[in-house]
Amino acid sequence: MKKSVIIAILGVAASVATSYGQGYIAFDSYIANSFASANTYNFGTTTPVADSTYNAALFYAIGTVSDPVTESLLSSVISDPTGMTAFSGTITGAQPYPTPISGGVFGGPGLTIPGYSGGAITFEVIAYNGSSYDNSTSRGRSGSFTMNSIRTDGIDSAFGDNGAPMPNFVVGSVTPVPEPTTLALAGLGGLASLVAFRRKQA
Repeated sequence: MKKSVIIAILGVAASVATSYGQGYIAFDSYIANSFASANTYNFGTTTPVADSTYNAALFYAIGTVSDPVTESLLSSVISDPTGMTAFSGTITGAQPYPTPISGGVFGGPGLTIPGYSGGAITFEVIAYNGSSYDNSTSRGRSGSFTMNSIRTDGIDSAFGDNGAPMPNFVVGSVTPVPEPTTLALAGLGGLASLVAFRRKQA
């Protein structure tokens, strides 16, 4: 009796693990595309990013999503990724450009993608030089690339090794969006100036 109960519990646990699968990917542009790498360049040049203040972060979507980038168009390069989920793990800030490998690439950690049990998966990498993508003075995104599958056995797959390659991409200058607190302080400053001006007039 006890044996059958234990077997039943293990069966339920296995089915739960299967229905809530996990995929594994190396967040690493150096080993991408069978070690051909994927480089990040400055907009309008063939110069790899070599500023260690840049960070990289990941977006993904289970299935196929199209979010292309036109590298010759700055507004396309610096726009926000669409149709994908930002990876919620602690990876931002851990992938400097350059790494000890070379400029324009990063060597990051292995990441676990929740909810993946097989089939196509789409990725997009972003790079930026501020504390976040939106308030950076330079940023860019790779555009979407879809892999046919990634591993689910605890061993990391590499970008582009099973499906579309991770593309080279560029970063460009952008006017950052002010933080809400900055806007609020600016508004209060303007209001205080107006009050002071009216008092002086009176």
